[in-house]
Amino acid sequence: MKKIFICTLSVAFLAAGLASCGKSSKGKMANEWKVTEFNSTETETESNGDKTVYTTTMTETSGTNSTASTSNGSTTTTTSTFTVNTNEMTIEKDGTWTSTRDVSSTSNGVTTKVTMTANGTWSFVGKTKGDEFKKNERVMFNTLSETTTQVVSFGGTSQTTTSTASYMTGESVMIYTVTESKGKELALEAEIGNSSTYGSSTSSTSGKTTIKLAEK
Repeated sequence: MKKIFICTLSVAFLAAGLASCGKSSKGKMANEWKVTEFNSTETETESNGDKTVYTTTMTETSGTNSTASTSNGSTTTTTSTFTVNTNEMTIEKDGTWTSTRDVSSTSNGVTTKVTMTANGTWSFVGKTKGDEFKKNERVMFNTLSETTTQVVSFGGTSQTTTSTASYMTGESVMIYTVTESKGKELALEAEIGNSSTYGSSTSSTSGKTTIKLAEK
């Protein structure tokens, strides 16, 4: 599955823990936020040396997606840019959240506009014996539903497609470490790491996501 954040906080994998950095509270988390910075890198490596690196970066107004594929010692990189029209998230004290992201791009006279909305529940991850985290240093976002609408316009005509997905509680989860939590600023960070073996072949995936939010 490939969802390098063109879906706000609804990335469907469980993140591994990071070093202890900070903590928050329901009062500090609950707010209407705008995403000011987003950076995500995911690397897939095969036992034969092939490697693919997916990178997404965003500011409040623009973003870049890139894919670098290495095979037989040769690397091919593709890059695309887009405009960020909206990238917002509302976190409620009652343990629910909603997000909206609207981005657009134009290539060869074709304009593509993608709007993504999602909602779910959130809670702090409790401290467990032997870990390095303090109370309220990790937060879990559980996605319950998400909708993506794509509008493609060319030559005065447009075509709209919409897809929706719903999840059971715990099926689509992201766990972040709170690296900064102030009254008007929030910073989150997560890492992933896994590997699998099939016969004589081994593949591994590693990645890191950082998000900075500011009060709207």
